[in-house]
Amino acid sequence: MIERVLQHFPAHTHALTVVSDPDGLLAEEGLLAELTRRGFALVSETDPLRLRWRVEGARPWSAERPLIVVTPARLQELPYDLWQQGQRVCLELHAFLPHLAYPVLQSLSPWQRQQLGQAPQPERPLGPESSKEYILRHVFGVQWEALQSPAGLLAWLEQYHQRQDPLPGLLARHVLEHLTQNAVFAGWPLAGLLESREAFAGFVREQWLTYVQAQSGEVLGEGAAAYVLSFEADTALQDAVPGLLRSGTLEPLAIEQPACLPRWARPAVVGPAEDHWQREWTQALEYLREQVHALSDEARWETWQALARTWARVQGLRYDLDAKLEQAQEQACAPLEAELDARFLTWLRRAYAPLGGQGLPVPHHVHHVPEYLAYEQRKGGCQRVALLVLDGLSLADWRVIGRVWQARHAGWEISDQLLLAQVPTITAISRQALVSGRRPAELASCRDNAAEAWLWAEFWAQHGLPGERCAYAHLSLTAEPCELLPREPGAHALCLVYAGIDEIVHGSQLGAKDVQASLRIWLDQKSPRLEAVLDGLLQGGYLTFLASDHGHVQAHGLGCPAEGLTVYTRAKRARVYADRRTAEATHVRFSDTLLWGADGLLPDELWAVIPSGRAAFALYDEVVVTHGGTTLDEVVVPLIQVMGRSHG
Repeated sequence: MIERVLQHFPAHTHALTVVSDPDGLLAEEGLLAELTRRGFALVSETDPLRLRWRVEGARPWSAERPLIVVTPARLQELPYDLWQQGQRVCLELHAFLPHLAYPVLQSLSPWQRQQLGQAPQPERPLGPESSKEYILRHVFGVQWEALQSPAGLLAWLEQYHQRQDPLPGLLARHVLEHLTQNAVFAGWPLAGLLESREAFAGFVREQWLTYVQAQSGEVLGEGAAAYVLSFEADTALQDAVPGLLRSGTLEPLAIEQPACLPRWARPAVVGPAEDHWQREWTQALEYLREQVHALSDEARWETWQALARTWARVQGLRYDLDAKLEQAQEQACAPLEAELDARFLTWLRRAYAPLGGQGLPVPHHVHHVPEYLAYEQRKGGCQRVALLVLDGLSLADWRVIGRVWQARHAGWEISDQLLLAQVPTITAISRQALVSGRRPAELASCRDNAAEAWLWAEFWAQHGLPGERCAYAHLSLTAEPCELLPREPGAHALCLVYAGIDEIVHGSQLGAKDVQASLRIWLDQKSPRLEAVLDGLLQGGYLTFLASDHGHVQAHGLGCPAEGLTVYTRAKRARVYADRRTAEATHVRFSDTLLWGADGLLPDELWAVIPSGRAAFALYDEVVVTHGGTTLDEVVVPLIQVMGRSHG
């Protein structure tokens, strides 16, 4: 299907192409990357003023520097001068997949449509129900015979959630209708298992805990859920345990008497004298190695999200205070780290900018977050929305914090998705983009964060919310939680910025282990106040999200440039310059660096010099924890939603 769409966009032919794309065909990642490779710049804006601003900023257009203007509406609704000058293209989904029901096709994500385009096409038109069956089989690997048993369903759910691309509602309901007809799954929370990766992992762990408690006689947790899996009688479930452990869906339980369990269950329990860390490290590293070796040059954002989660798990174990990493283990991890960094950078260069130009319903970059909040607010009919920005929170940090919060708050339902921070991943650029909903190129300054309160209010003003109904504040967690929330009931869009995590990162003296140690202290001493703020937001009826603007990485110093006033912004993992020549001069002096700019998101005049791999502009061989670069640790960040379990 990509090849057929690309036929409408020959290289070096038309200076301006205007495209009506009501079904979002141009949102497919591989297609966007190929158009970018051919030299096309894409503009997709529903706001007429922003559309005009971006189109004018892209001048001069030419056959060598062509522009594509994309609209979901009819071409006649574009400004007349664009309609008149442009080569006109209309893309319609049913023209590419004519034998499948159009409403079902419309519900699919770009990746799902691409998978469908690679499957053998039906020889005759299919109705809605037959189209659903066809798509479930060819895109999601649904074979109903295999899903008739608990082990078969668990195996499919494990693979499904690894894809990071959920079923659309139409298909999820169809799957649920089939599964609920099977008496084997009576009592299963099927809707939640399909909807959420966290719910799936929680269900597996809860069932395992209940089984181990019954077998060992030990009290390990609440174990209040109905036991529906029957590990003791189902050999297929027993065979599934090693794979669930390796992926991290299931985690070993600590018990006093492991010998009381059968041999097949031993890998999923840990006795008092056993080294829990060593076992988890081996499993996590093995799973990471499998994922890295399976990477193709055409790997997509969904693949990188799954890898980022595994890498965050490995990093959490690597820098755990209980870790006893031997030289051989570090040597085993180092090549994987280097390969990940290099291949992720290659993917970023190809897909980062095109994904940044995409819109809803799925956010890809941090600057998509405000629009996503407004979308979720409209969809849910909720009047109030709150964004809590946890400055500097990495995905590995969130793994630690999220588990503690979930254990402390049984009444919270926590889910997350992953985003790309703005590159270079420094606060002045990425947090401004996160709060404002703008690409850095649309910001007045990328030097500091002084305008964030105004930018937050300005975004919501464009959505019809007057300034007095917006609030922006920094959290210090020194005041009582009730004093941190707006006193006026009219605050319908609230942004709270907490810099405590970033302060831990920059204050660390002993590397990433120091950060982990400080995070544990923070969870005991500071986090309860932050959790009280979240409770207050939930009780106040706020649709509540948390987001990070960038992560962080342990790096080694390669030396410091001496530049005086020529540098625009200094950071240990990135130096930003206001013109390309100055940036190139630093890049030449420090050859082990990369030059980043002209990505369609940064201002044209801004260029960043970023140390390669995990080096930093610091004293030679000094160990620092910092941010600004292009590693998975710095770029892939969580967007978290917290809800009360009684919501909706």
